[in-house]
Amino acid sequence: MSQKSTLSVAVVGAGPAGQAHAFGFRNATMSDRLSGVTVELDTVVDTDIELARRVARRYGFRRAVADVQTVIDDPAIDAVSVALPNFLGLPVLGALLRAGKHVLGEKPLGRNAAEADELVGIAASSGRVAAVGFTYRRVPALAQLSEKVHSGLIGQPYFARAHYYSDYALDPATQMSWRFDAELSGGGTLLDMASHALDAVSFVLGTSGAVSAVTSCHLDTVIRERPTADGGRAAVTNDDTALIDLRFHGGVLGSVLSSRVAAGYPNDLGLEVFGSDGRAKWSFARSNEWVLYQRSVGAPGTDGPRIIVPGPDAPYFTDTMPMVARGNPTGYGEAFAAEMQDFLLSILNGTPMDTSFEVGARTMHVITAALESARTKQSVSVPNLGTTVSGGNGTR
Repeated sequence: MSQKSTLSVAVVGAGPAGQAHAFGFRNATMSDRLSGVTVELDTVVDTDIELARRVARRYGFRRAVADVQTVIDDPAIDAVSVALPNFLGLPVLGALLRAGKHVLGEKPLGRNAAEADELVGIAASSGRVAAVGFTYRRVPALAQLSEKVHSGLIGQPYFARAHYYSDYALDPATQMSWRFDAELSGGGTLLDMASHALDAVSFVLGTSGAVSAVTSCHLDTVIRERPTADGGRAAVTNDDTALIDLRFHGGVLGSVLSSRVAAGYPNDLGLEVFGSDGRAKWSFARSNEWVLYQRSVGAPGTDGPRIIVPGPDAPYFTDTMPMVARGNPTGYGEAFAAEMQDFLLSILNGTPMDTSFEVGARTMHVITAALESARTKQSVSVPNLGTTVSGGNGTR
């Protein structure tokens, strides 16, 4: 580990995701492996300066500023998390890396594979830690499920399915924003939500989880216009729902369904993996448990699935829980604390994070292939950019 005992951090973007990052930084030193390390909560950046000030006060940051250039020009700031609209990913992340900052950017990594590849190149030249915020990997139940699948608990994986459902855009009166604009976002639910589902499946499948082809993709927009702030109407130019069929390099078949108009689902990422000896299932709606079925356990008729409740032996559990006891639920906040712990430990250890820009770029190549498949109605190959890094920093 680096001899540096103090890391100064900043958060760029004070919206909901940026606030989750701030929460994560504030609680990062719960990990014993950061013992002796001081995390200085320095700056919150947002063009809405009043929002930035409120977030800075709430999470204990030293100051709030309206211009990211303040952070870029400050040599005392070591690490920066970025939670901005997709179209700002390339310019802001690129500028921070060129200024010598370690960065963690919210997913997706840019708007398409070309922007992601450009950011991978900038990161490589910088020599800094550069990672993408695939936070769900840090939920102890999903991380434990992933470990067990890798250990062969369900045998050889055959196929997997994942979903990400939300109803945040179900109301046609929801105001037009960059999220509904293909040029600014790069895509709708495909980038906003399916990116998480794609990463979660690859995380669980491990070394066999790199996608080799998008065999089909169907996109649908059911609410075609949204009201604008000035009282007008604007066309929605990206997808409300995305259905993707996949083939992985390890031979596994997969499917992902995501929708932002899924009535009755405020926010749910879920997946299920089927193997030669059983299956494993997890849903964020019941984030503190996962389901395991093994053919070898129990006689026919009594061999049903079991609910597994994580405890201190699960990844990330001990380092994020205020009361470390099996059965105490972990959730979204703890996942962000674990994410920032992994980020800071990667900086101190001089090692890549498991959700490096390279890993983020793989997901962007799948999404770009999915968009092409939806356009052409044909199967589209995905470049083999290497196997998916599935482990974290060993957080326990």
